[in-house]
Amino acid sequence: MRKVSPALPGLPPRTAENGRMLIMLPPSETKTRPSEVDGAPLDLDAMCMPQLGEARRTMLRAARRTAAGPEAAAHLGVPASAPELVGRMLHLEQEPTAPPLTVYSGVLYDQLAPDLVPVQGRDVLIQSALFGLVDAFRDRIPAYRLSSGSSLSRLGKAGSWWGKQLRPLASELCAAQARSASPLVIDCRSGGYRSMMSLRSGDGVRVLEVAPVQERAGVRKVISHDAKRYRGLVTQVLLDLDRAPTTAEDVVEAVGEGLDGQLRVELDGDRLLVVDHVS
Repeated sequence: MRKVSPALPGLPPRTAENGRMLIMLPPSETKTRPSEVDGAPLDLDAMCMPQLGEARRTMLRAARRTAAGPEAAAHLGVPASAPELVGRMLHLEQEPTAPPLTVYSGVLYDQLAPDLVPVQGRDVLIQSALFGLVDAFRDRIPAYRLSSGSSLSRLGKAGSWWGKQLRPLASELCAAQARSASPLVIDCRSGGYRSMMSLRSGDGVRVLEVAPVQERAGVRKVISHDAKRYRGLVTQVLLDLDRAPTTAEDVVEAVGEGLDGQLRVELDGDRLLVVDHVS
């Protein structure tokens, strides 16, 4: 009998006949507030991965307490130029919502085509300090101000707290991917969010960390400041493919072709190197 993984409620199952690549993205500090006219209020019960429901409610309560307390802006990471964000964090359940790909903005998301729709054979999950994980296409979220380093009332650092909640889900995600005809995870997250939920190769799944590097006169150095741009470019290429790659080598070839030779793509263990050669 065909085995179907139940690890991702609300998402298509991963089976040997159903090749679905998983792309992991980080959130962004900058967000676009959804329209108050078109954006329905937050509905946690309608979100994918309902096994995170109670943890999401706990985090929302902690965010509310923090926003109501002393030094709220400092704890939440709200810039002095936007004090109104503290007030919004007090009433997140009443804030308008929209699909995450229209809420998150910034360098990585600027590389993605506007009005993206779900792509056959690919799922995109975005790490979130407020919701744990969100489905880039299927969920609806408000614009919020919270990061993995935020200090929350009674919970401590958001990233550390989520790390404990997400550990079981990380195992479920990898086990589900291993059942797929595309047993790949393309990890575009930053270090802080990878620490929140560690995903590693093994037991039939390959996790590839997208690692941009600059090469000058044969010497390579890690790109940190502009890394998000390269990861956004890789994500868009993978979403443009007619079908999901099935091996790491297929990913290297497909991404290299999709970038039209402007950047070189190599495999270094479990790192997908995106090499920018500068003279």
